[in-house]
Amino acid sequence: MSKTEERLADALGAAAEVMRKRTVRPLVIPERRRSHRAWAVPLAAALAVTLVVGLTEVTARWLPGGGNGTGAGTPPAPHSYYIEADLHQDRPVVRSTATGNVTATVPVPVARNAAGYAVMGSAANGTFFAAAYVPGGKGERLYRFRLTASGDIIGFAVAPGGVLGGAQWAADALAVSPDGKLVAVSFGSLADCSGAQQLCPPLRTRSDYIVVVNTATGARSVWRGGLAGLGPYVSVGNLSWADGDRELVFLAQGCYAATAMGSESCLSATPGGNREARTLDPATGGGRLDSGHLLLRQSARFPYIAQALISPDGSTITAMVLSGRVIGITGVSGAVPDTMTVEQISVATGRRLSVLYRRHLGPTAMVSGGPNFLVLIPDGSGSHWILDGAICGNNCSNGFNGWIDHGRLIPLQPTDGRLAAEAW
Repeated sequence: MSKTEERLADALGAAAEVMRKRTVRPLVIPERRRSHRAWAVPLAAALAVTLVVGLTEVTARWLPGGGNGTGAGTPPAPHSYYIEADLHQDRPVVRSTATGNVTATVPVPVARNAAGYAVMGSAANGTFFAAAYVPGGKGERLYRFRLTASGDIIGFAVAPGGVLGGAQWAADALAVSPDGKLVAVSFGSLADCSGAQQLCPPLRTRSDYIVVVNTATGARSVWRGGLAGLGPYVSVGNLSWADGDRELVFLAQGCYAATAMGSESCLSATPGGNREARTLDPATGGGRLDSGHLLLRQSARFPYIAQALISPDGSTITAMVLSGRVIGITGVSGAVPDTMTVEQISVATGRRLSVLYRRHLGPTAMVSGGPNFLVLIPDGSGSHWILDGAICGNNCSNGFNGWIDHGRLIPLQPTDGRLAAEAW
């Protein structure tokens, strides 16, 4: 079976699942006491006609921009496809939101003897960018591409900007401005593994820094330093854009130990004031990480800020906030508070506006993920969210991965959440 036939079969199969949930009227409604056999044939004919029409309708809705379905009993998904990278440094893959089936592989180079994973993001115009290691371990490059209506990759190319980072730096987070003109990437330090033929474990020995690349010219600007008050090491948890490409927002996390856990070393930081969302002005051409202004700080109201992203208009922060007790397993303490809420917060007043999703994490004695084990991922419009939790604290059964819809989490593959990065 060809790739096209496989995709059509996936779409028809998922469409049929949707149709099973629909109530279908016969073309001629029989009388209540009429025998079953008397109207079985006309009803079968009506079902056949209606099913063909329905399959055509739902299959059409499977394509981007058509209000795509995600299978029986689930709401229409905002996007037909998403991209995910695993923790084994394989190439990222494109998956159908409806079925989870892989439709394409992102052809970035694979550098298995280097540390770090591919990180990705999308623009509002549908362009994707990925930062991936250059073979030889000299740093990372930016790549850009688009997706077709059938989930194939087109226009794959190296973006201007040259090699970013270096042999001892790996990309932690990436965000694309809505028009795709600017891409921001944060880099975290790694252990010195020169000459090693194995994966190099992340070791937090220096604070993260941020690079902004102009995707038309390749011009770069760098922000680093200035946040030592948060802790000996500072990790950048995520990046987002507001006001087009005029304001870059990042989550700074204070880290109090250099461990082989990468950004997860920040888990041991004492709660209260050591996580904050701040702004940068790309027009300044670089500088210190504290050169902008403070938007949100960890506090009694927001006791543990795991993720924080700005809305495109700059009025709202969507944050993943943890609170409550910390749950571990026998002989091993937990890592973070159990109650997770994804909530929207007013930038002007600092007040909570709404809660998009709530979940109990359960035991967090073991986590896996690179670079963060709890990730909130917006689409290019900043309106739809993927939520990923790489938790392995209860026989590895409490991880999760899905997109948020009216307080529910609609599962995405792989559902255990043990991923390096996602984008849609």
